[in-house]
Amino acid sequence: MKKFAFLLVVSVVAVPVFAQSTEFGALFGGSKRITGNDEAPTGGSLLNDSFKLSNSTIDLYYAVQVDEGTVFKINIGRINTPVGFRAREVRDGETVNVRRDVEGEVQHASGLIEYRFSEPFGSTGLFLGVGVYRHAASGFSSTTDYGFSGGLSGDFPISRKYGFIVAATYHQTYTEFRPRYLTVAAGLRLSF
Repeated sequence: MKKFAFLLVVSVVAVPVFAQSTEFGALFGGSKRITGNDEAPTGGSLLNDSFKLSNSTIDLYYAVQVDEGTVFKINIGRINTPVGFRAREVRDGETVNVRRDVEGEVQHASGLIEYRFSEPFGSTGLFLGVGVYRHAASGFSSTTDYGFSGGLSGDFPISRKYGFIVAATYHQTYTEFRPRYLTVAAGLRLSF
């Protein structure tokens, strides 16, 4: 973890010195949790995993251009969503592990590489990266592990400095029960 934090600090401090441009963005949207029935025995109250804007997502990012059409992003965010935790239940006189779904949140921090393509309306991009994911809910011990994220983005310039951005992101986490999340969000970008 110390190595990851060191690389993150070096990236934030050293890379902008060589960067051609930097930008900051904020995105807001909805999410959908994806779980498989074969991942763990389930029990108790299982929550609906469908896409909803009430399963809100907030992402903030800082990006630096490292090459023509290539951007390095540091992304932090939060997804309000059902979260699964391991619990023990007695069934037919035997104690078994079950997944307990509760309303909670997933906090994440990622380092992403994005490849951008010029379009008549602005730009589109493909991004992929690795990050840390923390699942938390009231009354349960939080779990933290690594994960990957990737997706598509679009940037629609309003002016040279400001733009409207959209992103669809797939998050693969390796915490307990290995849930995946799909988020769709829109927001504003500030370049400087």
